[in-house]
Amino acid sequence: MITDAKSSHFISWTELGTSFVVSNVGEFSRSILGSHFKHNNFSSFVRQLNMYGFHKINRTPRAQRTTSDAQTWEFSHHKFLRGRPDLLDEIKRKALEPDPALKHRVELPGEVAAQLGAMREENLRMWDQLTAERRRVEKLISVVGRLYDVVGKGFPGSGRSFSCASSFTSLKRPRSTAVPRRPT
Repeated sequence: MITDAKSSHFISWTELGTSFVVSNVGEFSRSILGSHFKHNNFSSFVRQLNMYGFHKINRTPRAQRTTSDAQTWEFSHHKFLRGRPDLLDEIKRKALEPDPALKHRVELPGEVAAQLGAMREENLRMWDQLTAERRRVEKLISVVGRLYDVVGKGFPGSGRSFSCASSFTSLKRPRSTAVPRRPT
């Protein structure tokens, strides 16, 4: 883009070749960016340059920064030099910052940490008890079901119905007998 003659009046190397200048930002965005990128937004272009370690300097005096069309920006990177295409492979995207939630972790005071640990242990014990109780209920449901089957077979065709049978059939067995896993 910098060496393209069609864009030379919008983007060019500085005299020393250690940085490049974008002049007439508005026209540069409309004419040049769209043909090289998926957008023609100058702010997005600047953000991309920043991600790759380029530094920006707005060369337009603060008092004259009224319109983007008149602004001139300079960008530099210590590996982006005129006549040194061999350095381009060394320009890498900046690594992402670590998760800020982990960065601001606070060490709990000893007493609070001990209480939290005791609460976690108690929570795990409660989950173990709940799991054991659910297994007992499943066994009881199985036993009652077998008893119902035995009693039902004991009175075949007698014309009499077992009084508890109708009430027992209204009970629904759980769909799944899987025990939920306790949190770790």
